[in-house]
Amino acid sequence: MNAGETRHDRNGQEATLNIAGRPFIFLAVAVLGCSAGLALIGPASADVAPRKTAPTVAPHTDDGSPAKSRTIRVEAQLQVGEEIDLGATGRSVGDQFVFSGNLMSAEGTEGHSVGRIGGFCVIDDLERNAGQCVSTAVLAGGQITIQGEQAGIPAPSPVVNAITGGTGEFRKARGQVSQRVLTPATWRLTFEVSDVQSHQMGDARDPFEAPMPTPPSLPGK
Repeated sequence: MNAGETRHDRNGQEATLNIAGRPFIFLAVAVLGCSAGLALIGPASADVAPRKTAPTVAPHTDDGSPAKSRTIRVEAQLQVGEEIDLGATGRSVGDQFVFSGNLMSAEGTEGHSVGRIGGFCVIDDLERNAGQCVSTAVLAGGQITIQGEQAGIPAPSPVVNAITGGTGEFRKARGQVSQRVLTPATWRLTFEVSDVQSHQMGDARDPFEAPMPTPPSLPGK
């Protein structure tokens, strides 16, 4: 009998054998009072093809090249660290700590300036002296924004905060920043940045070459 041919059993049931060279299993069930049987047909387990897993696609930059990850180690040398007493006199919820300074490379033996950082914290937990902090690191390739909770303000305890975005090479950045205080005015920062983009023509100007804005004239200053 050739592939694809059929034959009839004694109960008149039609069965197919070796369809396209693939054997099937048949099980006939007799039904009393009926002239025809029921056939249960199922593919052999050996013929069940495993489901293919879709290949993992690596992230790419806007120009099609693979996105990169970078680890940036710097020291923040604060030049401004001001506690602002708001509301009730003395430490209270809503008080702020404002800071800014230069970022020095922590790679090699001689540190050199690689950028600057600035931000602020708002106290929301008096018992832990903790608050919500937001800061921006300005580097040659662009800016990186950071956000998270810190305890021990104004000299925070070791903490890991989130990278929430950026500009330039860091316009699609994500990851985290580990922070450790060496002295009240010196903080060690380690950026673990994912999805660093390729350098674009529009990003070519070093941010330190940009003219600094003239501070506004305030009444009474």
